[in-house]
Amino acid sequence: MQTEIEVRADDWLINAGLTGFLNIVGKENVRIDGQSIYFTADLLEDFETKYFNFFIQEYKETLSWYKIVSYKETMEQFRIDEFASFDEVALGNLNKYMKDVVKFYLKKANYIKVFPLIDPSANVTKWLENLNTINLTKKQKWDEVKADIIEEVKQTYTQLDLIIDFCASEKGLQYLGAKNLIYSVINKGWSGVSFLFKQTKFIDPYLDYKTTFVDPVIEYLDTDLSKAKYNCFNCNQPIKNLKLDLSFMNDVGFDTARKTAHVWDFNNDVATCPICRLIYSCVPAGFTYVYGEGMFVNDSYGVEELYRVNERMRNSILRFNKDGINSTNTYRALVESITMEHENNRRYELADIQLVRYENEHYRFDLLSKKMLHIVNDSKGILKGLIRCGYKEGNLNVNLYKEVLQHLMNNENLFTLIHKLIYYKQTSVNGLYYNMGHVSGILDINTKFLKEMEVMTNISQNQLWFVQNCGKEFKEGYVKKKSENKISGITYKLLNSLKINDKDGFMDALLNSYSYLAMPIPDVFIKMFSNDEAFKSVGYAFMLGVGGEKTKKEDGGNTDEK
Repeated sequence: MQTEIEVRADDWLINAGLTGFLNIVGKENVRIDGQSIYFTADLLEDFETKYFNFFIQEYKETLSWYKIVSYKETMEQFRIDEFASFDEVALGNLNKYMKDVVKFYLKKANYIKVFPLIDPSANVTKWLENLNTINLTKKQKWDEVKADIIEEVKQTYTQLDLIIDFCASEKGLQYLGAKNLIYSVINKGWSGVSFLFKQTKFIDPYLDYKTTFVDPVIEYLDTDLSKAKYNCFNCNQPIKNLKLDLSFMNDVGFDTARKTAHVWDFNNDVATCPICRLIYSCVPAGFTYVYGEGMFVNDSYGVEELYRVNERMRNSILRFNKDGINSTNTYRALVESITMEHENNRRYELADIQLVRYENEHYRFDLLSKKMLHIVNDSKGILKGLIRCGYKEGNLNVNLYKEVLQHLMNNENLFTLIHKLIYYKQTSVNGLYYNMGHVSGILDINTKFLKEMEVMTNISQNQLWFVQNCGKEFKEGYVKKKSENKISGITYKLLNSLKINDKDGFMDALLNSYSYLAMPIPDVFIKMFSNDEAFKSVGYAFMLGVGGEKTKKEDGGNTDEK
């Protein structure tokens, strides 16, 4: 058996697995040298337990297991005050807990399978049968039946004690937590083998993982490979056959027996050694998931930096989750990770960074360019103000924070989004959770983006704030002439001209309107003819002012935290 095993960083998939492996075994337990990590086979002892323990500790408070056991605290509070504060609301919550949490989860087939592994003598099925909701009839009044209800509640609490203690036990967390994580986190990275194989013969997921991924590594290290005919496509180490392929990796692997056209000359050579296969199984531990969406920063500068950036992002997400899980958390964590002291001005000045997102069961790839990183860092104050902002389109809720970042990561300007937000405000669409100050902030970000892309250099931020003020004065002029009813028609014409990039139409409508007010057109509008970006920037800045929500000239309504 070799004394030291080397795993080298390479593409994004192996890097995610490598990061996950470090998370599982602890970075301090391996030797890191540049792009490689080194460890001995002793580190793989009881690896299956370390594997699940990582996920349990990271996602414990998001598990259905936690929903079951956390109710114990509520029960103890009522017991301490001898149920003096127990009322109809508390009774309703208790019934909901029993029906929607305890019975809902503990009657699932995957949980029932591991009950004997937790405590063979426990009869959970019988406990659940004895657990019934406590309901008031329409004729009963709470004050009249409270004493009797409390007695029933006490009996129910005794039954719940058995169930909660069963779940909260060391083995309860070990097995119920593992079963929960298999179908909420781990299956985001891979499926079809081990405990995610539908016809698996193992009831114990720990033993299943060990047999599938860990034992083959030990066997491989003890095998004489001097006459091996093949090589691992990832690390190039010798392997005896091509049985271990990547078909189990979601959205990456393929069935090598049925899809031979995926490989050169229809002869499959995509096979891994057991060591790389073990690392690939750690991919879910390298990504950070929130509500089914995952994110991984493939910072390939070195293993140390790869680990550090993703650890920082994961810790940020866990902190945000305490305020409530939502789909913007991964993006908030990303921004915090890449803007924290701007990574001490480290290597973001040297190269671009790949961002891998897992959304809707597919991987999406973005390049965090130096310019994009600079824009995000310079706009973090504005972005912070967009976290709770959004709008509804049918049944779809759109978060502005996430939407802006996705545009920037795709190197897209924000004009379409700005137009939509202004139009929705002007037409009083329902389900809007933002104001014109937020749109002004997005315009500021877009201006920085256009300047970084060097497509608009002749319009300054101060000029755009001046144009917004011109728009406000323009609207006030119509109000003074008691012609505010004309504003909606003018707004429609101006917005339509901006949408179709009609400079002449925009200026015609503007000239007619200013002539009606007997006011001169500000000189800054002449600069809008220099290019399309300048035209839209000035035009939308003016429309923000017409929208009636003035932003301070000093900061555009959102102060960058510099």
